[in-house]
Amino acid sequence: MTATTIIREAEADGVRLVLSPTGSIKAAGNCAAVNRWLDVLREHKAEIVEVLRVGAGDTATASRWWLLDFSDHEPLTVAFSPAATHAEVLARYQGAVAATPIAATVQSSASSWTGDQEHAVVRWLARIGEKDAAIVAEVLTACRHDDAARKYFLERAAKELPDDDRRRCSQCSNLRSGVCVVARPGGLVSAIVGYRPALPGVLHRCAGYPPNASDTDQRSGRERCPGLIQKGSE
Repeated sequence: MTATTIIREAEADGVRLVLSPTGSIKAAGNCAAVNRWLDVLREHKAEIVEVLRVGAGDTATASRWWLLDFSDHEPLTVAFSPAATHAEVLARYQGAVAATPIAATVQSSASSWTGDQEHAVVRWLARIGEKDAAIVAEVLTACRHDDAARKYFLERAAKELPDDDRRRCSQCSNLRSGVCVVARPGGLVSAIVGYRPALPGVLHRCAGYPPNASDTDQRSGRERCPGLIQKGSE
């Protein structure tokens, strides 16, 4: 992991990393969480200190990505187009108590990036008011190629977007080669045998829905929507 990834993931685990007056790393947070990170912090001490030092004092270096710390709410990752200096970031986010540049890294992604995941991140960006097309494109590019970035933005989306119990037919393991294999008259999906959803990408509720691997919520349609007592979908 890079130093910026360590700082970001430690923050997500409740561990805040700052520089002490002597220039060493000071980890604040729950003792158990801090202990989980000690070995990683020791192994990457020099790189982490350098990133923290730049974020704390170098006002001339410009970066597109910054991690902001606040005294009254959770840290925030922001992107700037064009790149902004430390002083410019703090001038725009006057409530921030610290700003750390996040180096842009492109790593080989071990897992696939699905359309549903991209849709969730785009929805989250819209919800927080991010409309800059260049920044949206950069976030999506990072998610496609960097597992750490993908994890961060998907977690933010899952945490901050309103829960939506609807799902697409394209997320259902009963949709095979475009055919709903459980469709039958009077069944959970009341339709003709061999039914092909005309719009498999449309969100809806279905009692016959079992999630495929692309859905991060592995509950069935009945578990997700306990009030869905009628047969078929709505």
